Amino acid sequence: MKVSLFCALLLLCLAATAGELQLGDDRETALNKLGKPIGSIDLRGKTRLIYPSGQVVLVNDVVTEFDLMSESEYAAEQARLKNEREQWQLENARRRATHTAEGQSIRAAKRGSTAFAALPAKDRVDYWRSFQLRYPEVDVSEELGRALASYQTELAELNTRQEIAQLQARVAQAEKEAANALRETRRLQAEAERNRQAQNFSLRYYRDPVVVYPHLKPRPPVITIISNGETRIIQHTQPET
Repeated sequence: MKVSLFCALLLLCLAATAGELQLGDDRETALNKLGKPIGSIDLRGKTRLIYPSGQVVLVNDVVTEFDLMSESEYAAEQARLKNEREQWQLENARRRATHTAEGQSIRAAKRGSTAFAALPAKDRVDYWRSFQLRYPEVDVSEELGRALASYQTELAELNTRQEIAQLQARVAQAEKEAANALRETRRLQAEAERNRQAQNFSLRYYRDPVVVYPHLKPRPPVITIISNGETRIIQHTQPET
């Protein structure tokens, strides 16, 4: 008897809930029966009140149509959504675990790879940074730190080699310029020596015109020598016959 009475009261409550809202109710009555909506849309003279269990359409603040679930339907829908959410969470956790295991396996393989260790430090730094983006849940801070330290060492060595190369280039340029200067000096010295010799010693030959007279002998040639600004005249004599 008590069970039958309880069932009757429950059915009455559900019927009252389902039939609480009536067409023609005004906005205030609808809000009093259903409570505050989770949202509303005003479009082309109509107001649509959104509820978790459905929606109500008002025209000029009067209920013209509605589509609401009963309490049992709403409870069943909430149970379905809850189950879907739980299944999604389980699937998401499974995918995260698989993704993490994949990242850990790749990290272990790279740690033991001599080919990867032989790569330039910059390539290893770029790889581990990209790895962090793909597997943020896998810690590679130690690997990235070692790669960065190696990269800094390589940069320092590269700068040193560049400085040495620049110094060698400057030395080579200086040697080239010194060789050119030496050649130019020797050329100038040779030219000065030629000029000095030309000034210190020169010969001038003078020959008088030869006039043949039967009773006169030809005059011997006269040589004029100019040396260090002094002039000497040498006249050759012919032996007597």
